[in-house]
Amino acid sequence: MRLIATEIEPEPAPEVELSPSVIRIMSGALDAIASRGVKRLSMSDIIDASGVSRGTVYRYFSNKDEVLVAVAEYVCVGFETGIREAGAGIEDPMERFKAVMRFYGRYTNENSPDRVFEVEPAFHLSFFRSRFTRYKLAVLDALEPSFDYLDGLLDEAINRDAIVEMLVRTQLSTLLVPASPEWNRLWDDTAENIEKWALRIAATYAQNSARKGSNNG
Repeated sequence: MRLIATEIEPEPAPEVELSPSVIRIMSGALDAIASRGVKRLSMSDIIDASGVSRGTVYRYFSNKDEVLVAVAEYVCVGFETGIREAGAGIEDPMERFKAVMRFYGRYTNENSPDRVFEVEPAFHLSFFRSRFTRYKLAVLDALEPSFDYLDGLLDEAINRDAIVEMLVRTQLSTLLVPASPEWNRLWDDTAENIEKWALRIAATYAQNSARKGSNNG
């Protein structure tokens, strides 16, 4: 399945139950958009790519625009659900951080578009611009316990919003310039490197406090 953007929809996505048929329609529509582009896309293209009957598609969607709105929401909700589930149930805060980072990197790699910027760059960009905040909130929610732990190490609050925004923007950049294996390893090591950084700062704070105490004594 490829990540394809639709235009910023003027109205909320229709409530459509994610039955097996709807999931096939969504996946087929994504493939059809990648190969045809949104402007050339037709309901027939979606039907052919999804492998479901015309009647089934029209049972859920009246026209192409409804499919596009549903596809955009389908992709966004899939990310939100996946990244929150990636860290769920992991008590160790940094192991949770690592699991979330691994999911995010794998999700981007597995869902990277092959020709999207050749076929529909404007639609792809509008998708992320309209849902950037939702992506940030999902990552922030998934990493909340990890940030609590880091705050405790540093004895002060880190700028969570800035870190999350950096992570999301960094992953989005790999859609423009594909990540190398070395970059993927660096990404997967982010949690460990952040913890080392926090521990070094905490140790420095402790040493400085000890020196001040001995000087005052």
